[in-house]
Amino acid sequence: MQRVAITGVGLVTPLGLTAAENVARSRLGESGIGPARAFAVDGHPAQALATVAAFELEPFLRFPKNYKFMGRAVQFAMRAAREAIDQSGIDPRQMDPSRVGIHVGSGQTGVEYEHFFPSLIMAWDAGREMDYKYLGGLPSHLIDRYICLRTLANGGLALLSTEFGIRGPNGNFAQKDTASAQALQAAYLDLLEERCDVAVAGGYDSLATTGNFLAYEQAGLLSHADAAEAYRPFDSQADGLVLGEGAGFLVLERWEHAVARSASILGEFCGGGSAMGANEHWRPAWNSETICRAAHQALDGACPDFAVASGLGTAEEDRAEAAALAALIGAGRTPVTALKSQTGYMGAGTAAAELGLGLLCARQGFVPPIAHHTQSGPCGALDLVSRAARPIERPGPLGLFLSCSWGGMVAALAARAISVAEP
Repeated sequence: MQRVAITGVGLVTPLGLTAAENVARSRLGESGIGPARAFAVDGHPAQALATVAAFELEPFLRFPKNYKFMGRAVQFAMRAAREAIDQSGIDPRQMDPSRVGIHVGSGQTGVEYEHFFPSLIMAWDAGREMDYKYLGGLPSHLIDRYICLRTLANGGLALLSTEFGIRGPNGNFAQKDTASAQALQAAYLDLLEERCDVAVAGGYDSLATTGNFLAYEQAGLLSHADAAEAYRPFDSQADGLVLGEGAGFLVLERWEHAVARSASILGEFCGGGSAMGANEHWRPAWNSETICRAAHQALDGACPDFAVASGLGTAEEDRAEAAALAALIGAGRTPVTALKSQTGYMGAGTAAAELGLGLLCARQGFVPPIAHHTQSGPCGALDLVSRAARPIERPGPLGLFLSCSWGGMVAALAARAISVAEP
């Protein structure tokens, strides 16, 4: 049977700009959530955001001229994908480019306030009617000339494939929270069916923007807690999520290909599954049965040694997911963590980033704790990892990674870590 190896992981999250920094901070249960500084939130009950630290990218690009086409989230993707490729030791330009695939989950790509509204304010000044005919002249100069390219849903896919010289099977997924999980599953199938030898897969997003903040606030989804304590999945004090941003990318290979080139194998991608909820209401649009269907597909009868829950941090969603996990793994028998408490809610970048981070932590022999978690809420039957990292005694632990979107899509991924001590 064909197996799929994971040979590279790249992470850019509010926890750090490298995979190593993410793992180190995750082990300590630290959080990248802090007071909102990306934009003013004065007068709003929600005060927290999880943002990525500034970094320089343009000097390190193979095609620096493409930098002007990259939105903030695509810059995260470029850095994370570069780290994953470098760690894997592959050079797509030295391979048959048609045998290297790329699948991407992309997130928020709409026009934000700062992109367009200043020009509208100028155009409609002095009591003019709100007609787009006044956008000519000076107001038009306030609109970024590259705005259309920067907001393309598949812009990241195009720029990544150009930068790394990848010309094999490809796809772009926009299924919100489950987008990068769908991308990883597509890459996995390409490798199983031998359409390529290597695949780069992951996702990226930036929800830490004015437009998203106002939309999620209106929907009643944001935590109102102090930034030092905000975002507590499965906690009795959980009161909502904190918007974040970031990217996660992995390099997957046919096992034989990785062994033949003596690659350092970090883990094995074991399977994926997805299901769609049919609830009439969107809170939540899925239920525990939906999650179980997706998880059973991914695990194919195996029992996970740990689980990384979606952990949205909202009471209704946490309750439904806890019921599913209890049915899947039993009460108190498998450690469960929720990494959004550390990174914030990263939208389409979440599934790949959580798989990459969770896999690397398990490879070092621990399950990271849920940040800010103090007391279990209605999910007490689960063995929640809180306060301190939990050691993993078993070599080659199998992890279950869940992601759930507001639209009803649920995705599950299964991956086995190759422990550092293993050959």
